[in-house]
Amino acid sequence: MAGLQAITARMQAVATNLANQQTSGFEAVQALTEAANYQGANAPAGADATVLTPGPDTMPGPLRHTGDPMNIAVSGDAWLQVKTPAGTALTRDGALTISSAGILTDSSGNPVLNITGQPINLPILAKLEIGSDGTISGVPASSPGSAAQAYGQLNLVGTPTGTLTPLSGTLYMPPAGEVLRPAAQGSVAQGYLNDSNVDPTQSMMELIADSRSYQLQTEMMKTQSASSQDLNQMLASG
Repeated sequence: MAGLQAITARMQAVATNLANQQTSGFEAVQALTEAANYQGANAPAGADATVLTPGPDTMPGPLRHTGDPMNIAVSGDAWLQVKTPAGTALTRDGALTISSAGILTDSSGNPVLNITGQPINLPILAKLEIGSDGTISGVPASSPGSAAQAYGQLNLVGTPTGTLTPLSGTLYMPPAGEVLRPAAQGSVAQGYLNDSNVDPTQSMMELIADSRSYQLQTEMMKTQSASSQDLNQMLASG
């Protein structure tokens, strides 16, 4: 049973990863198990399997060119910071939009925050430019011939030292109370998106191996159960 618990956790993680291999900004789910020895004066020998939640794989996914100026990708250890109903979250979903109120948001409608932790307001622009440091500038649609104006800078934060907690989709909650630091080597590429960091080939190999292990563990349990029944019959007849 302990073995089945560990294998089941891995299979669930791999299935989630395969389902999101085309999701931009998705971070691969990881699954780990830890042996927990039975405790107590009359505890049997052996250990149980405790499923751990180490958090997602935080390596950025590869960059994919889209040519859309509202798409951005981050590199290094950088994350975008967005405001959600659950609090401030991190994401690498760079499919940006502008709300009807002129707020820069992610694809889920969450406001993207600037370096002071505030939403970014934009007028109607004829042209939008986002620099490698996250600086946002543009030419107002009301003055198409004028020079570009700056409207803020994306807050690129580094990967926290603690465990990220998945919220939904590509949103992750940083550890409670941790002060987020600027990304040391983070940069932005306009016209690109971060693909999922899931390796589909590796994931399929893991799923096949785990499926075989699950079948083997099940067969071992059936054999053990049959042996126990035979032993009980022998003891009863004796």
